[in-house]
Amino acid sequence: MPEQFGTYWLLDRIAVGGMAEVFRAKTFGAQGFEKVLVIKRILDRFADDADFVEMFIDEAKLSASLAHPNIAQIFDFGKEGSNYFIAMEAVDGQDLKSLLRRLAERGERMPIEYACYMGHQIARGLDYAHKRSDAMGLPLNIVHRDVSPSNAIVSYEGQIKIVDFGIAHAESANRESESGVLKGKYSYMSPEQASGFEVDHRSDVFSTGICLWEMLTGNRLFRYASEIETLEAIKACAVPPPSEYNPDVPPELDEICLIALAREPSARYQQASDMQHALTDFMLPTTPDRVAPQVATWMRTHFGEDIRQARERLDRGTQLAAELHFGGELDLILDEEEAPTDEVVLPVAAVVDTETVRPPAPAPPTNRVVLGALLLISALLLTLLVLVYPLLFPTVQNATLAVTVLPGDIDGLVMSVDGTVAESTEIELAPEVPHELTITAPGFATRTKTIELVSGQVYAIEVQLQPDTLGELEEPTPEPVGEAGLGEDLAPIEAAPTPRPRPQPTPAAVTEVPDLPQPEPAGAEPSTLFFASRPAGASVVVDGTPVGSTPFAWEAGDSGRSYAIEFRLDGFKTVRATATAPEPGATTRISRELPSVEAVKPGKLNVQATPGWAKVYIDGAYVSTTPLIGHELPAGQYSIRLVNDRLGADISDTINVTGGQTTIKAYQLDR
Repeated sequence: MPEQFGTYWLLDRIAVGGMAEVFRAKTFGAQGFEKVLVIKRILDRFADDADFVEMFIDEAKLSASLAHPNIAQIFDFGKEGSNYFIAMEAVDGQDLKSLLRRLAERGERMPIEYACYMGHQIARGLDYAHKRSDAMGLPLNIVHRDVSPSNAIVSYEGQIKIVDFGIAHAESANRESESGVLKGKYSYMSPEQASGFEVDHRSDVFSTGICLWEMLTGNRLFRYASEIETLEAIKACAVPPPSEYNPDVPPELDEICLIALAREPSARYQQASDMQHALTDFMLPTTPDRVAPQVATWMRTHFGEDIRQARERLDRGTQLAAELHFGGELDLILDEEEAPTDEVVLPVAAVVDTETVRPPAPAPPTNRVVLGALLLISALLLTLLVLVYPLLFPTVQNATLAVTVLPGDIDGLVMSVDGTVAESTEIELAPEVPHELTITAPGFATRTKTIELVSGQVYAIEVQLQPDTLGELEEPTPEPVGEAGLGEDLAPIEAAPTPRPRPQPTPAAVTEVPDLPQPEPAGAEPSTLFFASRPAGASVVVDGTPVGSTPFAWEAGDSGRSYAIEFRLDGFKTVRATATAPEPGATTRISRELPSVEAVKPGKLNVQATPGWAKVYIDGAYVSTTPLIGHELPAGQYSIRLVNDRLGADISDTINVTGGQTTIKAYQLDR
């Protein structure tokens, strides 16, 4: 149901963050006037946070002074009850983050021409903000500081709008940024911003370069397992050209990207307009005006169903809001003296529809109105109970684990779960509890796997046993050196580009074998890195340069130097490693198992907390507040923490996320 909020009707909540929520809303006026807009308001529990309220007010004042085709317009600012809010332009489209995710799901890349157009439009809007002056003609020196795909909206008409100047800073603002305090999304910071230094408009140019790089490649540039790793990678700023990940990117576009992503601000484009003009020259003879209609058609092709559903929700919400706004309480104020007949003619202004003026409708007798209202309330409560009951009191069913062991004709095979021997290959398990599956057989290496399933889930797994004498991969060398064992304990590594070089500890799967006996060489002894993979035939890229295919020995390394390594194979997830070349005459062996693309499909996590809400931390990093719905995570095990200071609740747990499936967790905070 629509919610009245001052002079606005909130129709559809489209986003919620840690401290604010965003609604699609409508306002109604005389003679059938109505307008769709977006309301951004502070959550109730943060209304007393003076720092956040001040930042929110700064955003409203700053954004209201900006009027540009590539910046979402601000229409109103105020306070309703305890809630500060901003009313802004409603952009009918998708943020760039959602667009890139949709392309990844379909296995597509953004056309190069469209990526250049979007980068051009973002730079154009930023340049206007950077050069904005006050009423006296003095420059405001605005810096957005949070340029990222989630803050760039691509409309279904092919326009690009920058949103969320929530942490933007102008020199004329009453408060200054705290020195050393990081604000913004870590993966899209500039090196100086990641270091906590003072930033200027060239920091936004760097962030725009990251967005362009990711649009061209379909990969994340700075995405690592932890925030510390991400910030260190940004500070090192060893960026590979986009063409290494998309061979269709020409050298001229590589150069534009790398200039925007220069580590030193003085080496970048000095104005956002410089980057804008470089992209304009690259696109010639095509112009942005000609590309916009093509982008509009392309967006409608990729989001046709989303457009239909959004319009249906908007139409339903508009109809309900119009009825509540113009006639929601009129029938309830009538009594028999005011309405002696069964019909009453309502004034025209009270029955304005979303598009046309409707004819007056007869009003039912008072007793029928009351009865109808009671029936409607009962129906709504029953519907709410049907929808909410399964979430609050989910039916718990055992999960089923179906195990297939290969080879399938092993004598003496014993399969056990949590120490209890299983009598069948189909095993019923208690849901949402970690279980340890152990498989042993004479002459084969023992396999152990931790599994956690959700209620009612049927999960099939295939386990390949290996003879206990097979301790390493087959290689074409007569006397292979030792290697780290390959198995399911090797967690998949995300296919993100690796800055070169990036200092980090040597992975556990890299085994250094110094001082092995070697045949006497004719000349100087080489420092050898031996690469192997399962399956074989993977292309090995060292510091961004392809050097061969597995299995093979590479003798071009410098002893003592660390190298960033990638194993690439079509149909498999790219796996990264870091290894240090050993002493002359010694060999370091780097072996990796490449998971198939299907095997590393991310899972989703839903988290609920009652009563009230809780802040959710995953592996120590703050994610959002509950309810957390559809949060994507790579398959694996995570630590989760829920905190509600007001209730004194602090709950820690371990969860297992399965690729391609949704993990649901519910926690009671007042226990």
